[in-house]
Amino acid sequence: MSVLFENATIVTVNSGGDILHDSAMYVKEDRIVEIGDTARLKAKYGDTAERVIDAKDGVLFPGFVNTHSHSVALACRGRAEDVSNWDAIWGVMGSIRDSMTGDDCYVASRLAYVEMLRSGITTVADSGAHMLRVGEAAIETGIRAYLHQNFRDADATLLRDEGRYEYSMERGMKGLGDAVDLVETMHGKEGGRIRCLLGPQTIDTVSPKLLAATRGEADRLGVGVTIHLSQNEREPRQCLEAWGDLPGPMMEKAGFLGPDFTGAHAIFLHDEDIQALARNDCSVSHNPQINAKRAHIAPVSDMIEAGINVGLGSDNMFYDMLEVIKTAGIVWRLRVKDPTVPHPSTIVQMATMNGARALGIDDAVGSLEEGKVADVVMMDYARARYTPRVRENVLSNLVHFGAADDVALTMVGGRILVDDHRYVGGNEEAILEEAQRSGEEVWERAKVDWELRTSGGKG
Repeated sequence: MSVLFENATIVTVNSGGDILHDSAMYVKEDRIVEIGDTARLKAKYGDTAERVIDAKDGVLFPGFVNTHSHSVALACRGRAEDVSNWDAIWGVMGSIRDSMTGDDCYVASRLAYVEMLRSGITTVADSGAHMLRVGEAAIETGIRAYLHQNFRDADATLLRDEGRYEYSMERGMKGLGDAVDLVETMHGKEGGRIRCLLGPQTIDTVSPKLLAATRGEADRLGVGVTIHLSQNEREPRQCLEAWGDLPGPMMEKAGFLGPDFTGAHAIFLHDEDIQALARNDCSVSHNPQINAKRAHIAPVSDMIEAGINVGLGSDNMFYDMLEVIKTAGIVWRLRVKDPTVPHPSTIVQMATMNGARALGIDDAVGSLEEGKVADVVMMDYARARYTPRVRENVLSNLVHFGAADDVALTMVGGRILVDDHRYVGGNEEAILEEAQRSGEEVWERAKVDWELRTSGGKG
């Protein structure tokens, strides 16, 4: 449809960082056609626009880009919040994931995507189990998704139960083959709204040979690559012991790095890692909310200073981008002990254009500019938390005080999916009820595995 936003404040996130006041934006089909003075665009498009939205209390932002998420982990909420990264990944979350059927993954992902859209996320990079079913959820809800299937050549059972690494190239290639099948099945669906990546699981559970093989397949298929990078202290130590290199140099020597690479978390980085990522024009997904919950803060300022592109991700059990944005600024200041950095514009850039660049789509989304795809978020600044609102505090109000409840509208490719603060792309109440039922059933099945481990048995 065609939509005219009028009387709006427009945060363009263009190269000049322009914020336009008392302005209008005309969207037709999936594109931003024109941005300019309200009176002029109203005269030009007011009679032909299928919908005119008075945004006098609204602020338009580019759709937020979530560069790292596991939507199926919605089923883990409340069970993996108060443990270490290691215990979460190889303990609680593993038990729950192994207890989930394809239907469970579809139901959990569908609700996670609705939560994302309600917090202004229009694009997400997502991995988990039963990814074909997750893809169905992405198609149905209307979000723009980059799906990937995790794989490894380390034996997960030995690692979980004995803390021992044993690598098998045969295992790794089978996993890579499954990941390639996902790409060949889902990549390009819905007119390109659904795309894929290749994503080995974690840097300590893959060998350099598997990384090299993954790069070869990614280049053949024309897709990007991603991996969980140094999210706990054990990962870089294992890389050194097993392969003689820290993660960054290890990936560089395997030919895995490049402008289409995104490393998720990147908490325990050494200078050599940062230099390798910067040399290869790589991106990182900073996941501040869940990292802080587990007592970690990534060296974001060091990465950005080195020239690494840093976007924002939600990771597990949590899909609210406004909270991610808020936490990103707080933990940055805690790490550098300086309340004046980063500027709110830096955080907004990370949530929009930087994320788009990480996924290689910054020519299409990430900013509000004529000719770009209409991925748009309208925040309701008439709320108490933004008052007083003046021209000088538009960005500061969002970064420090923004909340998902204030997302009045979310548009993906010109299609309105959140309208008047409600998800209108489907029956949200039914989606919520199904996720509750499925979650209860998954927890009951997972308890068997937890009890076996607690009693000393094998799960």
